[in-house]
Amino acid sequence: MSGEQAETLPEDLDTWLDQQASEDGVDRDDLLVRAVAAYRILEGERETLDDADGTREQLTEEVDRLDTRLAAVEDDVDTKIDDVRSRLVQVKREVDTKAPTEHGHPGLADRVDTAGATATEALDRIGGLGDRLDRGFENYEEVLTYLRDTTDDLDDDVTRLAYTLVDLRDRTAALEATMERHTAAVDLKREANRQSITDATCAGCDSTVHLGLLSVPQCPHCERGFVDVEPARGFFGSATLTVGDPPALDGETTSPPSEHTHSENGDD
Repeated sequence: MSGEQAETLPEDLDTWLDQQASEDGVDRDDLLVRAVAAYRILEGERETLDDADGTREQLTEEVDRLDTRLAAVEDDVDTKIDDVRSRLVQVKREVDTKAPTEHGHPGLADRVDTAGATATEALDRIGGLGDRLDRGFENYEEVLTYLRDTTDDLDDDVTRLAYTLVDLRDRTAALEATMERHTAAVDLKREANRQSITDATCAGCDSTVHLGLLSVPQCPHCERGFVDVEPARGFFGSATLTVGDPPALDGETTSPPSEHTHSENGDD
């Protein structure tokens, strides 16, 4: 029995699974099922995150365009106010130059007074408009600051969720691979039991394998994968476990995933 090898998860993943199962008060197998279900739900939410990211970018572009338009309006209003003031000063100088003090033109005076009143009213209205624009711009700056802060918070949330999704995807892939290998071992032992076979010879290394101790469809001696079990040929023959190279199960990789995954978890 010491020569048999049991399939184990990466150490950090196995520890996490034990701790989580203990905290939740559930069986490890139930936790595996829940983890797989959670992973699939998160996969389905990926499109929602992408849509939210696109909406955030559109909002940022719209805010930038609004900022540019407000700046242009401010410049235009300032220019018009300066132009009206300059024209009033010019009109006053021309009137003072062309009309002597004792020379009276009542009609002209009325027109000048009316023009002055109109200009003053226009200046007041423009000034009021400028004040409104200033107040609106101050409020806009508050809104812009809020939007930028909210966007930064959303960026942080999306980043954290992305890291969590990647970590959970890696863990779930490893769990699914282990479950599939376990299922393959169960199927192999079921076929052997149907043929009343308890021990068989590995076709790869001729070692005797006790089928009841297998947790994965793999020889504990030469580590070749088992694909089938064949009954004994002849009275003195023994059953044989045929070997092969089946396709890698989903979630399996050629390099250990624990180091990379652990380093990412450590950054959190």
